[in-house]
Amino acid sequence: MNTLAALMVLVACHPQQTSCLEEPVAVISYASGAECRAALPSEMDKARRMAKLIYGDCVPVNAELLAGRQIRRTIDPVKLSVLTATSKARIAVKAFSATAMTPGAGPFDSYGEAK
Repeated sequence: MNTLAALMVLVACHPQQTSCLEEPVAVISYASGAECRAALPSEMDKARRMAKLIYGDCVPVNAELLAGRQIRRTIDPVKLSVLTATSKARIAVKAFSATAMTPGAGPFDSYGEAK
């Protein structure tokens, strides 16, 4: 039985600056990491219709946290307009590189062992 589910998180950033929106463009739940990774390219393509620079990743989570829930939350497109405006509503962030997690390396793997 798979004990890990996944949340896809998509973030929109300004194409010429090092600023990204504080709120994710989308957060979507999946029954497994493999299902999330398979859907990632198409979901990123959809998000690029709203903002040109999109970062996305599938984050493994304990399946019990998502039991009985289907999460699909998307940002209001009006909030994305901040990426083209010269507003101060943007925040500066450092770029990061996501690495694929291997089975047994999840954040909840040692949770049950804590005493």
